Amino acid sequence: MEIAWQRLPDPEYRWEVVSGLMQEYAEAILQYCTTRLGEGMGEEVMQEVFVAAWQQLPRYRPEAPLETWLFAIARNKCQQAYRNRARRQAIARLCVEEIRTRSHSQSPPSPDAVITQASQAARLATCLSQLREIDRIILTLWYWRELPISDIADIMGKSVAAVRKQLLRAQQRLKDLIDAPS
Repeated sequence: MEIAWQRLPDPEYRWEVVSGLMQEYAEAILQYCTTRLGEGMGEEVMQEVFVAAWQQLPRYRPEAPLETWLFAIARNKCQQAYRNRARRQAIARLCVEEIRTRSHSQSPPSPDAVITQASQAARLATCLSQLREIDRIILTLWYWRELPISDIADIMGKSVAAVRKQLLRAQQRLKDLIDAPS
């Protein structure tokens, strides 16, 4: 692929270049990402690779072949996704432990309260399990860890506005599931 390097600051030209790269390398990048992360995340990370390529293309230096450069981006994105997944799993484990600790540390409630509480907890668990993983994580960090949105944004690597919007959507999805007839 022949690239006019002086034209790369132009977003339209850069899009043409990245489109060509996608046509040529998308399948190989997808296979690489899927092999490293599994089918569920492979496609998402592959898309992130080409977004990063579009952003970084003006700084690309032709000392390395484009294919090598793209696979380096893919490697970095896969490592980042793997770290994020491990971090989310660690957060989820901590939240489960804290929920268990809090629920077992109180004085024993009445039998009716136990039945009601168990029913509500089961319904909540069922509804939470139907949400996307990212929604469960944000709700857990907000409600059970009681973290401020700015801390959640730092943990998730997102902007405060994006986390606020995602939290509102997750709350609405959970409410819809809870309010739905069983």
